[in-house]
Amino acid sequence: MPKISVITPCYNASATLAKTIESVLAQTLTDFEMVLVDDGSTDDTAEIIASFDDPRIRYVYQENAGPGPARNRAVSEARGEYLAFLDSDDIALPHRLVSQAALLDIHPGITAVGSGYTWIDEHDQPIPWRHSWQNQPDLDDFRTWLFDCPFVPSATMLRKTAYDEVGGFAGDLRGGEDWNFWMRLYLAGHRMMWHEGQDRIVCLYRVRRDSLSNDASVMSRDCPEALSRVLLDPRFPPELLPDGQKALALRHVDGAKRLFSSQEWERGRLVLEMAIRLDPALVTGAPCRIEDELISAALGPMVLDEHQFLVEAFKHLPSNAYPLLGRHNHMLFRCHVELLARGLQQRDTTLVRQHILPVLVSQPRRLFDRATWAFALRALANRLARILPGRKR
Repeated sequence: MPKISVITPCYNASATLAKTIESVLAQTLTDFEMVLVDDGSTDDTAEIIASFDDPRIRYVYQENAGPGPARNRAVSEARGEYLAFLDSDDIALPHRLVSQAALLDIHPGITAVGSGYTWIDEHDQPIPWRHSWQNQPDLDDFRTWLFDCPFVPSATMLRKTAYDEVGGFAGDLRGGEDWNFWMRLYLAGHRMMWHEGQDRIVCLYRVRRDSLSNDASVMSRDCPEALSRVLLDPRFPPELLPDGQKALALRHVDGAKRLFSSQEWERGRLVLEMAIRLDPALVTGAPCRIEDELISAALGPMVLDEHQFLVEAFKHLPSNAYPLLGRHNHMLFRCHVELLARGLQQRDTTLVRQHILPVLVSQPRRLFDRATWAFALRALANRLARILPGRKR
């Protein structure tokens, strides 16, 4: 019996699957099997898998049912003590299996270990981004799970016994099914840990415009549903219900951001309206949470023109976002200050000189209040504080 079963659902994965399999075969730990479930692919996914002549690779076919059922099917076929998820467009770094398995070996009271990851694009180039997991999440506090999902499947390993006990992924969710699973694991009394140390980044996580995680319609529908089911769980701590309501509102904000990013403006407006109804505090303060979230979305890798994104998003704000009215130029200015700070941090002089500075210079200064300038100075000071020590070294 292998020690680890690598669980890989595949759906029309021919463009990336070979690299994924190669990254598993290159692991420093060799006591594993790789269970690949072909979830009804119509491309040459099966042929690519068959081209690898290694007895540790196992192929299973099923009619298309989605990532949750595909993972569940793979786990049902798995023989390993530990499960290591790896999606068919991601790449495992060579130390991934050995480092995570060692943590589970020396911590018998821990069910799952989550590790860090780096975003890459379609061409395997890194995408600079500050991820929430870099703040060392407290996985023993359920509020951490309510407001964020620190784990991504491709950088997580857990004990198969725990997976079987909880019942696996919800088969009818095509978005947020992994988040829902980790929260159910927590409510069932299992403990999870975060991977610390220099080897904590174990995966290259591919960000693609056509991937399911960026399917705005699915994610804006199923991620709030994934959390709603947890809030209705009889094991859910009642004292956390107010936090759960706020977290649910933020899931709708995230859905609206995805819909705006895919230019589904009207649907995004309706979802954002729902978020504000659930938590009116999202539009209080200057800047308010909605403003921060929209600027964050504009700077994300799925948006090609951050300026135009904010212009259109502002046009489609719901009526209950009235506190944001009049802050159009304020938001654009903040967005470009963030871009300027990013360009300075990355030492991208072309980005700063040709794209950002001309826009900033063209803005009429009378439109910006004192709070906007204060934010701009703080943002630049924070970024420069990170850059200057690096230059001294």
